[in-house]
Amino acid sequence: MRFLFKRRNKTPESNDALNLNSLAIYLEKGYLYAQSKWAEWMTKQTAKLSIKNQRAVFALFIICASGYSIYLICMSCSGTDSNRIPVTPIVKPVKTFEADDALSYKNNAISKNEFNQAIYLSAYLDSLARSPTAKKVIDSLADKHPELLDSLAEIEN
Repeated sequence: MRFLFKRRNKTPESNDALNLNSLAIYLEKGYLYAQSKWAEWMTKQTAKLSIKNQRAVFALFIICASGYSIYLICMSCSGTDSNRIPVTPIVKPVKTFEADDALSYKNNAISKNEFNQAIYLSAYLDSLARSPTAKKVIDSLADKHPELLDSLAEIEN
């Protein structure tokens, strides 16, 4: 019975996991090496300074770092919009109607599928009109297809 349920040692299907692990280990060793070399260089540079000068350099570092932090905090709290990303809210258009509306598209020269596509395109263009950056898309559509917007307005009416 034992030979029927023999345990198998699981081996990875490919060497991707092994390569990822070895790459991570290699990068970690490189990072630690660079960190130790930087620490040695900084130790050599500060060994030349007296204790009083080391304290002065440390105080200068603290003053510069805290000054920059305070500057960033003040700039984020100020009312300037130069670095802010504008956020435009998503608003459902007021004048929307469903594809299965009471409009009689049987009497029109277009099919139900074309009517639905026109409604979806109209709703999409209405949502684009609310964004200042998407105005370029609407203008390019109007340039390439000059009668498209007129046709959509005619279908809606």
